[in-house]
Amino acid sequence: MKKNKVVFIVSVMLVFTVGVGYVYQYISMSPKDIVEITPEYVGDATEFNFLVTDNLSYWTGKVVQITGEVAELTEGGVVINGTIFCQFENGNDLKSIVENQQINIKGKLVGFDEILMEIKLNQCILP
Repeated sequence: MKKNKVVFIVSVMLVFTVGVGYVYQYISMSPKDIVEITPEYVGDATEFNFLVTDNLSYWTGKVVQITGEVAELTEGGVVINGTIFCQFENGNDLKSIVENQQINIKGKLVGFDEILMEIKLNQCILP
């Protein structure tokens, strides 16, 4: 009887230790580089704006690649078609961008700013 208890306790401890190890490994994994991720949407920024308006929760966290006109340059990012703010990973990418330019941008949708009425993308790059 005592031997069964010891085997049971050791088994539970082993399973717990392995479980904690997997959880730690999952948590400490670095996120994939945006370059390596295949976008969920590739297309026009205006069309994408309608898709996000209809179902924001689906698109949040997804990587997308949009094409549109640069309406405004800001520190660290650009506004596409007046409705999509794209924050860049690398400030060097911004040096080649000018207002009213057609641009293709890949980034991760992080949400919608209800005050500015803008879709927010971060980790943006020029593919």
